[in-house]
Amino acid sequence: MSISVALCTYNGAKYLREQLDSIAGQTRLPDELVVCDDRSQDATLEILEEFGKKVSFSVAIYQNETNLGSTKNFEKAIRLCSGEIIALCDQDDAWKPHKLERLTDALEAHHEAGYAFSDAELADENLLPLGRYLWESVGFKGEFQESFIQGDQFNCLNKQHIVTGATMAFRADVGKLTMPFPTQGKWIHDGWIALLASAMGAVGIPISEPLIFYRQHAGQQIGAPKPFQKRRANRKPVTLRDKYLELKENSKYLFTQWEKTCSEKLEIKEALEQLVRNHPTEVLQHNLDYLREFETHFLSRRKILTSKQFGRYGLILREALSGRYGQFSDSWRSIFRDLFL
Repeated sequence: MSISVALCTYNGAKYLREQLDSIAGQTRLPDELVVCDDRSQDATLEILEEFGKKVSFSVAIYQNETNLGSTKNFEKAIRLCSGEIIALCDQDDAWKPHKLERLTDALEAHHEAGYAFSDAELADENLLPLGRYLWESVGFKGEFQESFIQGDQFNCLNKQHIVTGATMAFRADVGKLTMPFPTQGKWIHDGWIALLASAMGAVGIPISEPLIFYRQHAGQQIGAPKPFQKRRANRKPVTLRDKYLELKENSKYLFTQWEKTCSEKLEIKEALEQLVRNHPTEVLQHNLDYLREFETHFLSRRKILTSKQFGRYGLILREALSGRYGQFSDSWRSIFRDLFL
């Protein structure tokens, strides 16, 4: 199968050579490297042109007329790729020699797979290992990882972002169906591709071997989550009334945060409705129905929490009996909040 690497650059001269050298050192070389530069002002283009002259595979460099931003720049790069498999590439990491080979082998061995992704070794700005790994940092472990491996992938990806583009490769025909990428909210191109691919029934293959050095530095756009550190706080005793008011205020905050998450899920629902019109499948329809049930629950809870009328208790009972509190909210805790807070 032919392999394209989609690399996006923007003022990346500081680390770019190491990334390019790691691509040239792959045990399975790509057939082409497609680079979309987002109007760099440093030596990025010169480094790319120099690299293109010394490697055996094709290097196509495109400079955008206007600054597109990371998400739309990757969308452009992916559209320009001609390979059957597309591997995403950031400008500031470094690949381990077997990255393309391992990802491609996984896709070739699993015909039902739409994408594959690996763990990554976190490194400092000088590529010295930090003794931490990406999957552990994003919580892709234990029961959650097992649930993903056993096939509950769409629901897992709805709950948590676990697929990082720098570790990812996907079938071109699957990835291009997920475009255009959204530019609002929390969505990044990699999470969007994985989620919509899983919604269509294209399986994701996790590879536990860390296949890249994921560089952590001050200038990067996202990076891995920082380790959680507990804080000690001396809290004064509170009365029951104070505790109730604190819970009530906290409940409002929780619902505000939940509402933000809901708006993102409704955006996914709209994308699936478009997909099911053009590429109807049983799996896609099932996942769309799931999100429509979620929308019903979301609209009901919004009405419950913004209404003072007695009829809100009937809505709480309906949602409790339907099982949607357990499926989409925090089960009995959310019922308690809606009843008393």
